Amino acid sequence: MANNSLLIHPKIDSAANVNNESKISDSKRVLNAAGFMDMDGLIKLVLFITLALMPFYFVKALSFALLTGYLLIITLLSGIKMRTLFISASSYFIIVLIPYLLGLMINIFISFLSNGYAYTQESAQILLRLLRLFIMWFLSILYFQTTPMKTVLGLLDRFLFPLKLAGLPVQDYLKVVMCAVLELKNTGAELKESLAKSMRSVLGGEKAKFMFKLNIKALSQVIVSLIVNSFGKLDRVEKLVENVNPADLYGYFFRLTKREIIALSGFTMFTILVIMVEKGYW
Repeated sequence: MANNSLLIHPKIDSAANVNNESKISDSKRVLNAAGFMDMDGLIKLVLFITLALMPFYFVKALSFALLTGYLLIITLLSGIKMRTLFISASSYFIIVLIPYLLGLMINIFISFLSNGYAYTQESAQILLRLLRLFIMWFLSILYFQTTPMKTVLGLLDRFLFPLKLAGLPVQDYLKVVMCAVLELKNTGAELKESLAKSMRSVLGGEKAKFMFKLNIKALSQVIVSLIVNSFGKLDRVEKLVENVNPADLYGYFFRLTKREIIALSGFTMFTILVIMVEKGYW
């Protein structure tokens, strides 16, 4: 019995070590994400806007490669989920890429009809334009995914300070936005579950003869019920807007800590390296 226990214990210890290592890696990822989330919103905004504008001044291909590597490091440090990145790429493809390609095809067709020859444009220029748009799109998604909504609205409140001096109720509008976001967060899981149940009832069971055929009438009833429920929740949002203080919902205060200093130092080194490449020093 003693020998058997001695043989079993190393396996248990190894399994425990694996679990501990996985927990440590997960905790490190969470800490990295939390550190990126806690970074000052204004400094992060300035850095991201500068990174989004940089590709419009690049001439060398090496500069784009360096920017890609820098964005990859930022993405890894942010701890953003791959699912979010996939949704970002899909939204870029649907919202930006498809309309751009359709417009390009229409332009080629019109040019062919009017001038009698095909519209000519270098493929490198098209790819470069799409790459610049994608970088801007990706940075905007990364910023809003790693910055709390209360910080974003706090910055917006500071930026719209001249309008507040002019007498516009900026705080009231921002309160409505933040209260709506809070309500959506609270009811998001419930809405998803109710929608899934309703869709299953619409699609029918597994033994249904036409399992994948939608019942249009039932589907319309699901949509109408969701709209009615959303209108019913407007009363709660309205009461929350009337009773809540703007300072409890959003706010922004500038801070410069070790985290921001490291981010600014890394960005400065990257900028110097890109300038050296563009000037031909490297």
